[in-house]
Amino acid sequence: GFSNSGSVLGTAIASLDGTIISSAGALHMEKNPLTNKALQQVINGASDFSTWVWQPLTGGKRETVMSFIRPVTFQNITAGYALVTFSQSGMTQSKRRAVQAIIGATLLIIALSIAMSFAMGRRITQPIDKLVDASRVIGSGEYTFRFKEKRKDELGLLMEAFNEMAEGMLEKSQVKSALSRYLSPGVARQVLSNLDDVSLSGKRIEGSVLFADISGFTSISEKTKAEELVGMLNRYFSLITCACAMNQGIVDKYMGDGVMLVFGAPEADKDHAFHAISCALLMQRLIAHENSQREAIGLYPVQFRVGVNTGSMLAGNMGSHERMEYTVVGDTVNLASRLCGITNSGQIVISREMYSRDDVTGRVLAGEYQSIRLRGISQPVSTYLVESLTADYQEIIETQFEEILRNESAGGCDV
Repeated sequence: GFSNSGSVLGTAIASLDGTIISSAGALHMEKNPLTNKALQQVINGASDFSTWVWQPLTGGKRETVMSFIRPVTFQNITAGYALVTFSQSGMTQSKRRAVQAIIGATLLIIALSIAMSFAMGRRITQPIDKLVDASRVIGSGEYTFRFKEKRKDELGLLMEAFNEMAEGMLEKSQVKSALSRYLSPGVARQVLSNLDDVSLSGKRIEGSVLFADISGFTSISEKTKAEELVGMLNRYFSLITCACAMNQGIVDKYMGDGVMLVFGAPEADKDHAFHAISCALLMQRLIAHENSQREAIGLYPVQFRVGVNTGSMLAGNMGSHERMEYTVVGDTVNLASRLCGITNSGQIVISREMYSRDDVTGRVLAGEYQSIRLRGISQPVSTYLVESLTADYQEIIETQFEEILRNESAGGCDV
């Protein structure tokens, strides 16, 4: 049965002297000298195989074969020799198939390794790319971005931390936005930048203050429904707020039908006096335009009185530890309020001290108005009635006026 194997061409058993005792299939014949020579090499330990050419007795194709000869031992005694003959071409084919199988398996392993490496690389790099993209989104102010992917590895923890950070930044942005509705943006920034040190304190500064209120407000309120009155006030206050922001000022407070604006605080401004007067003229221009719009639909016009003053004042957080507000106080502030009180409808009145400032003289056109007496001051205070800015600067007022109207039509005052 063994000699009938497709790869085995013959088998034989030989005695110690090389006599063939039993054989089947291809065999070295005794007349072939290779037989004795091959056995002699095995006996001498020089080789255990020989290669020769075999042709079947049936006249078949000649082929190269290989015979392996090994001693048969029993209890360390050599009893004879066993010969097995194989087809060399079959062995070569088997070897080739084995090499091909090894090469194929190697290439498959390499391909699988590359595919797995790519898949693992993508699994690692994709979240990193997403984190980079998310950082750009957050950096642009889109704090609502969140990772929805859930992972149980280190990248998952990093994504969760990123979401928590974005949530914190969103909350801070919302707080800042809410504060900006109750405080001027500059004050809101100051509060947010010093959350650990919000205290009652103040410092002496040089600044300007503007007071404005509606002429004849009592009679207006008596003939106007409450809802209409609130809407009207909010409309005019919105325009005043835009004019204030356009000229680097802040809204200190709204007081019924009046408003108080501050220039030069909390952020210093060397041209605070000029900006305060420019704001007053821009307010005057916006109010006139709004009145024309109201009259076109049958509503009454509204006139404001404006008083502006400049000088030294105390600026800081005023009130109690439980409730405080950023504001300015002092004689300069009181005089601005008094100037507003003596002004007629549609007028802007400033003090002589303000009109003589370097950043005002040569840029503001004003005429002498009247002198007023203040309690505690022996000499009367001279005042001036503002008419306009000089030609070059008046063009800036018109440019600001048109910009505010464009922003209003777009849905808000974006300055």
